[in-house]
Amino acid sequence: MSDFKDKVVVITGATSGIGRATARAFAAAGARVLGTGRHQGRLAELAREVDLALTVDVTDAKDVELLRTVALDRYGRVDVLVNNAGIGLFERWDATSPEQLSALLEVNLVGAQRVAQALVPGMVERGEGHLVQVASIAGKRGFERQSAYCATKHALIGWSEALRQELNDTGVKVHVICPPAVDTPFFANAGWPEIAAEHRRWRPMSAESVAEAILDAIREDRRQVVLTPRARALHMASAHMPEALDKARAKWAWKKR
Repeated sequence: MSDFKDKVVVITGATSGIGRATARAFAAAGARVLGTGRHQGRLAELAREVDLALTVDVTDAKDVELLRTVALDRYGRVDVLVNNAGIGLFERWDATSPEQLSALLEVNLVGAQRVAQALVPGMVERGEGHLVQVASIAGKRGFERQSAYCATKHALIGWSEALRQELNDTGVKVHVICPPAVDTPFFANAGWPEIAAEHRRWRPMSAESVAEAILDAIREDRRQVVLTPRARALHMASAHMPEALDKARAKWAWKKR
């Protein structure tokens, strides 16, 4: 798909950050965007920029069924689903309760599955469509104080890879996007507002850059995209020389003390 004009795009978690930027990018490309979220004030703002804004909690089966009904009644189809809704938690493993891990899984993995099961079958019936899973470099490599979040993103990537195999020859493409840290309210919401102060030379990606990468992944039919050279180098090092990477990171952490 190279032309998004009049394509129907559903984006979860579209009221801020990556989701909001992606909604704007698709709208600017001529798509008919249905953006979802839970924050009523930000939904009202989003409604002025997209075709339709809808209150949807991806952990609520009734909300997701309403999303499916509204999308099909209004547009008759969905061409692109961007599973972007997600939450984080920055806490030590031994201070993370099973309930907290379950809450993250319910949004970051089960919520993505729930929305996909509502909308992707229609794509399969038509023989075309795109499912975009917004994952993270944290789904490729573990990071300290992020064990629960990393677990959910690893799980999302694994589920997406298996789903791609099951959708083979249906005409439905699965794209996994793995950004590094992005300049959004995500870290503050997840309990790490000090991240910028702790990484003074660190420059997070912009949400707009991630949004453009999402559109490009669809245009270029890219199955998995790790964004930024630094994140790609980290991913490659983690895959091919994990022991050396662990030692380097441990040395860096020691020097910070």
